[in-house]
Amino acid sequence: MTEPADPKIPGGALFFGNVNRVRTAVKELVTASDLPPRAVVLDLTASYRPGLPVLDTLAGLAEHLDHQGVDLHVARVRAGPTRSLSRHPLHATLSQDRLHPTVTDAVNALSDGWGRRDP
Repeated sequence: MTEPADPKIPGGALFFGNVNRVRTAVKELVTASDLPPRAVVLDLTASYRPGLPVLDTLAGLAEHLDHQGVDLHVARVRAGPTRSLSRHPLHATLSQDRLHPTVTDAVNALSDGWGRRDP
């Protein structure tokens, strides 16, 4: 397994004002990778209550990554976003095996084969 990257993506809470920059940065990093990544893990610690624009953008990102053969995983979703997320179509895309309590849990799950696409 390739070591997880720690790219320079805008930090802090995802909100309507920065979610497009994050989406663009993720797409560019995936495209520029020498070895195509199997998954992208977003840490949502700072995002207490993502609004509809954030969830819609993440859903679009998940779809884009899926077409590239890359799974979107989300870590550290707090109670507020969990309720918002459970009512959004993105929830069906992510499914339980792509939601993780911590980034470490996400990386460990991917290392163990969770979320691995069938060849």
